[in-house]
Amino acid sequence: MNILQAMDDPLLFKPWFGGTSWAAWRSFLAALFNLRMNDASQRIYERCTGRSDPPAHPSREAYVICGRRAGKSLVAAFIASYLASFVDYKRVLAPGERGIVMLLAADRRQARTLFSYIDAFFKVPLLERLVANRLKESIELNNRVTIEIHTASFRAVRGYSIIAALCDELAFWPSEDSSNPDVETITALRPAMSTIPNPLLLAISSPYSRRGILWQMWPNTTGRTRRC
Repeated sequence: MNILQAMDDPLLFKPWFGGTSWAAWRSFLAALFNLRMNDASQRIYERCTGRSDPPAHPSREAYVICGRRAGKSLVAAFIASYLASFVDYKRVLAPGERGIVMLLAADRRQARTLFSYIDAFFKVPLLERLVANRLKESIELNNRVTIEIHTASFRAVRGYSIIAALCDELAFWPSEDSSNPDVETITALRPAMSTIPNPLLLAISSPYSRRGILWQMWPNTTGRTRRC
């Protein structure tokens, strides 16, 4: 089951994503995971990116800048829940090792916004059967995947096998003048994901200021001058 099929399944995620207001996000997900687009999604993709050809393969990193109330936290939580539930990582994990879906924000309180959505998703009966243990800041699944909150710190992300990192409100993380700059955290995440096939580093943020890694990445992104 691909992520768009899961989004449309009434027994899974459709109660959160029904209606046409999610059309732009559907197009984004199709591009992110290299899925076939229907005509409507293709038109949205072309309008938002200025390109006619979708990506040729699933993305390993994506940086999304969108306004408040755009649904970005719910979508990020959905992506995290899908990857944790529907992708089998057992063949690449060593005996006793767990794959980590890491929720990162400037502080743990902010990261709990994503976690609260994920906690609700895993109360759906089909997903709840995967839950082995619920803790205050993590959900352990019986497929050897754990979803957990982390503070954005280059020191804190080392030593994990990260299958996905969801970076919430990246524009508000400490930047160059900090002892814990955002660029160092992103740099530390990449080797922690290097042993996982098709990992995903996803940053979704409101715009803030012309500094930090989100500002640095902006000139390289698809459709950087477009609005959807």
